[in-house]
Amino acid sequence: MPKILYKEPVAQCLVQAFPSLSEEERRHLETLAMVLHFDADELVAQENAYFSGVYLVCRGLVYIGKYSPRTQEKRVLRFLAPGEWYGLEPFFLGRAQVNLQFARTIVESSLIFFDVPTFRAFLDRHPHAMRDLCRWFAREVAMLEFKLTREATESTDRNLALLLLALGNKYGVKREDGTVFLKLPLTRQTMAELLGVSVETLMRVLRRFRERGYICTERGGLVIKTLQKLEDLASTPELYLDIIEETL
Repeated sequence: MPKILYKEPVAQCLVQAFPSLSEEERRHLETLAMVLHFDADELVAQENAYFSGVYLVCRGLVYIGKYSPRTQEKRVLRFLAPGEWYGLEPFFLGRAQVNLQFARTIVESSLIFFDVPTFRAFLDRHPHAMRDLCRWFAREVAMLEFKLTREATESTDRNLALLLLALGNKYGVKREDGTVFLKLPLTRQTMAELLGVSVETLMRVLRRFRERGYICTERGGLVIKTLQKLEDLASTPELYLDIIEETL
């Protein structure tokens, strides 16, 4: 169960989520927030469960996904990093009274929660905050289009190269020899679900990457031996790579 942390600072997270708000407006919004702490691999919200409010990731890393209605197979849609929202779709749709995806932590995380009436009243009084939420939605649409096109037209090799690049740029430690050490913040199962492949397929591609000299395993993580080869393989415009890094 999440732990309620009333005193955890959330100011920086709100600056990231609402750059259009003044400092005074953000301080007021902070008084309306409930900060919840979750352990690693803990369920934040269940798909099709009653929708009561929106979450803003303050610290850590969360992933959202859906279950197949026929097979109940789980599919990871994407990650939520600090400054990222969960629950805005049913909030704005209004008619949807259930969560449209599930949300689960990858690492120990803190999330800000706003109940529906409180958040709606704040937005009514501060309409310029909608500009920040529209920017977030615009980026979501761009990433959805990119993801759908990419999965339909590109190989697992190219998609894994892109994922490793984004993870390496966001969480990797660059070494003097030009390699990047990456302590993966997610399991092989989660990586496979994110790529839409089986764990067996993912392991085959990782083995192929090792054989080609792209990566190697090291105690506690993975080493990207050559960023340039992964960039050539991924073949992704800089704009999309930047957006992907923001969401990891």
